[in-house]
Amino acid sequence: MNTRLIRVGNSQGIVLPKKLLQQYHLAGEVDLQPTPEGLLIKPVSKTRRQGWDEQFQRALAQGQAPEGELLEGFSDEAFEETEWQW
Repeated sequence: MNTRLIRVGNSQGIVLPKKLLQQYHLAGEVDLQPTPEGLLIKPVSKTRRQGWDEQFQRALAQGQAPEGELLEGFSDEAFEETEWQW
């Protein structure tokens, strides 16, 4: 399949047909990898909450206690006394 380079601001780009985007699950962010044969375009597969465990471990190493800070100042007593109905 041939296509043309088009001007996009100070850069250049290509228009990919919708059918190819769907076939290869390309949307939003893509990964570009130069190869000896040309340019490989791959979908970016990010897992949900990727990197959260490392960030949590760094916070703990720095002496932070997220559990305590998370609920600090939170109280549901007023809700239970005024709004909750059995």
